[in-house]
Amino acid sequence: MLWIFSPQSSTAQRRLSFFACVVLLSLLLATGCSRRFWRRQAERDTYDAILRKLNDPHWAVPRTDLNADPRSRFYDPWDPDCEPLPPDDPAAHESMHFVSGRRGYKNWHKLGTAPSIENPHWLNSMGIRMDNTDPVLGHSQVSLADVTLQDAVELTYIHSREYQTAIEDLYLTALAVTQQEYFLGIRYAGPGVPVPGFTGTLSDDANGRETIGWNPSIGLTQLLPAGTQLAVELANNTLWLFGGGTSSSGTSLAYSLTQPLLFRAGRKVVLEALTQADRNVLYAARDLARFRQILFAGVTSDFLLIQRQLQAIRNLETNIRQLEDQISIRQATDSFRPTGVSSDLRTFPERAQIPESIQGRLSYDDLRHTLDWIGDITPADQEAIVSVSDDPDYQSAAAQLIRMREIEITTLSSAQLQTNLNQSRNQMEDASRRLADLTDLFKVSLGLPPNIGMTLDNSLLDQFTLIDPTLVDLDQRFRDLQEERGVSVIPSEDETPSSDELLDAIRRYLTSLKELRDQLGGVLHDVEAEFGPVRDILNSSADAVSVRGASKRRFFSEEERQRVLGDIERDEKLFDLNERDFVAWSALMEMLIEVTARENFPRSLDENGDGLVGANELPDSWIQLRPNSSRDDVDRTFYEVVLEAASGVQELRENMQKTVQSLTVVQADLRVEIIGVNAFHFPGHDVAPDIEEVVRIGLARRHDLMNARAQVMDARRRIEVAANALEATLDVTFNGTVGTRPTSRKPFDFSGDTGQPNAGLAIDSPADKIAERNAYNAALIDYQRARRDYMALEDLVKQQIRESWRQLQVSEQKLEIDRQAVRVAALQYDIAAIDATGPGQNNALNLLNALDAVLDAQNFLMSDWITYEISRLNIYRDMGIMEIDRRGLWTDSFYLQSDEGFTSALDCPPADLLLNEDVRESDELPVLDLGPSPDIIQPGIEPELDVP
Repeated sequence: MLWIFSPQSSTAQRRLSFFACVVLLSLLLATGCSRRFWRRQAERDTYDAILRKLNDPHWAVPRTDLNADPRSRFYDPWDPDCEPLPPDDPAAHESMHFVSGRRGYKNWHKLGTAPSIENPHWLNSMGIRMDNTDPVLGHSQVSLADVTLQDAVELTYIHSREYQTAIEDLYLTALAVTQQEYFLGIRYAGPGVPVPGFTGTLSDDANGRETIGWNPSIGLTQLLPAGTQLAVELANNTLWLFGGGTSSSGTSLAYSLTQPLLFRAGRKVVLEALTQADRNVLYAARDLARFRQILFAGVTSDFLLIQRQLQAIRNLETNIRQLEDQISIRQATDSFRPTGVSSDLRTFPERAQIPESIQGRLSYDDLRHTLDWIGDITPADQEAIVSVSDDPDYQSAAAQLIRMREIEITTLSSAQLQTNLNQSRNQMEDASRRLADLTDLFKVSLGLPPNIGMTLDNSLLDQFTLIDPTLVDLDQRFRDLQEERGVSVIPSEDETPSSDELLDAIRRYLTSLKELRDQLGGVLHDVEAEFGPVRDILNSSADAVSVRGASKRRFFSEEERQRVLGDIERDEKLFDLNERDFVAWSALMEMLIEVTARENFPRSLDENGDGLVGANELPDSWIQLRPNSSRDDVDRTFYEVVLEAASGVQELRENMQKTVQSLTVVQADLRVEIIGVNAFHFPGHDVAPDIEEVVRIGLARRHDLMNARAQVMDARRRIEVAANALEATLDVTFNGTVGTRPTSRKPFDFSGDTGQPNAGLAIDSPADKIAERNAYNAALIDYQRARRDYMALEDLVKQQIRESWRQLQVSEQKLEIDRQAVRVAALQYDIAAIDATGPGQNNALNLLNALDAVLDAQNFLMSDWITYEISRLNIYRDMGIMEIDRRGLWTDSFYLQSDEGFTSALDCPPADLLLNEDVRESDELPVLDLGPSPDIIQPGIEPELDVP
């Protein structure tokens, strides 16, 4: 609006004019639209544009609106059109109020200040109620226990910033469609007038009278698909006379039509921008669908890698426990002092006399040329030994003799075991740190802060628990029994307990041993039951068979199946031996319990009353206690009978513990055979496709490849548009004006029309087209590049699919090798653990090698299984056939085993975010209590907010 005041106007007239200007301006502003109106209009048009492209189930997505889940950290609870200010950096905030010595805008805080950048209520869904959001204290109070993969995926869809950005990218792409549709629709404009409006003038006429004029105009224009430009403008000219007189008004209707025939002509040019924008929405929808595939594969891969690290820690814990057990056994062996020690001495000194105090313990062997000692050495004994002779050779032999008896023997094997234990403990510390780092990275990938507490569900690792914890605990309890009560039933040379004391120790020992025997019987039953699933596998064909839910175990050849059959037959024989031994030892234990429980044992065995127990007076099974000595037909004293009973219970414990160790080998062999993989095949097919079929399907279903193929066509169309710009301008125009006479009293009476229609031809030769020429050549090059880019992406897709396919085959074959490695390593350790108790450095080295073999075999088994599953994820993702459901889960039977989601643990129910739904349009929006707004917010001081 433009008002022009004449210098001759009176003050009253100017005031009147100014008042009229204010009134008209207020009326004009009142007709303007609000932020909310324009936002809703844009969302409505944009969501409609998106919906038109979600016409294929392969790239349909469950959510496209911009509103985040109310439980997410980045959900904005405030009215988007009246957004409060976020917390600011205190130093930077000063420039908003005072900048370069100038006072800034004073009403920045009229809408208040939010308490935090992140959603101040997101912790409520975690069961944490806080008045404000502390990024350290508040986050650290979150504790998510046993998070399953399904839970992790749901958390990702709630909190993932990347997923929200992908949705926004789709929205922004569709927003461009609404702009292009607007360009092809009816717009308010007019010939020579960019936007609707009016002008006003205040001046004097020829007679010196004050006049005021009003010249409003409004127009419509539209660009048709063929390039035709239509425009219509309705204008009015009204003149009022101050001080009396007449007024005049005239209205005119102007119209024009322009039809390009060469440059800018045709649908291929006019519709190109809209066509490209519309195709871009399709590309963005496919990108979002593919992003969901990539998101699931990424979250699952990270989840599996954490599981692998956790299993590696478990394997290390087992390795450390085994090392500690063997070190204890070795230390017990090393600490045993032999009765006699010897040192080399060529000749015994002449006239040397052995003191009486050490006679019988110190001697010289003329045949072996050794100085010998029997028993312990006290300080007085040492002085006596040294005083025998001053001969240098004797003194050297005596010193060696004393040193051999004095020092605590630590063999090289014990040192090596301890070194290996220390290394394993260091590895455990590094592995634990690595697990914590991976878990923190996993939290961040889910969109959660790393300082929240989180543990993952590890039920996936159950199939890799090759030895049941019950067996491990039982083995340890046998060891604990020996440490706690074994000393009381093995009299030392220096101690000779009475018969009653020893008998009481035997009875207590048998009570504990019977309890362990009963537990061992239950374990035998459980291990026997584990032959069932393996027999089911062996009774099936070479095709994949179901084992443990969705996991698959299959044989690649009949030879492999026969090999497994032979291994299982050996396991059955070993189990049968253990079972028979268990029955025999149980009967022997019951005999000992029954005999030793007699009140007058062992006198009750003396049937002839001679004070001795003859071999024929002992129970028939007594011979099994001490086979080597009990065969002799000799009489035993009562105390010797008790000693044999004590030795028998010790041997029973050792044999039962060996049974436990043997059962661990059997159980590991059985469980390793039922570890399978999730077969790679297409729905409705049991046979895995060959590599060429996989590649063919991948080329047809990859969303990004579809987009790249379409973008080649985009580049080709741009050539035609660029070529059109090289043509001459040849436009046919037709325009005219229909109006009323200025004196007419009827404002829309066009009977007095004086306008004339005009027709013309606009011609512009392409004399200067250097820029257009360059653009055309650039379009030609861009097209060739697009063709090459597509071929490169196609080759990359082929390479990715072929690599994942080969990795699948190799990983499954390696799993078969890993099974054999676990079998051999378990057997190797079982043998080495028995041999390691004997003398010899090689036995200890064999034990170390066996422990390393067990650890490596277990780690390789888990690692190769994880590698296989990640490769399976990758090949479905790379082929573009990974169907993701509304929850974000892959519709694969293995990943849909549990329908229980993380939602049930949340206080806040999930928002049902449907297409085009605006959850923030309700009337229940957070209301801010603004209060007085200071010009400057002091550091650490925020306006008080009343947040519901």
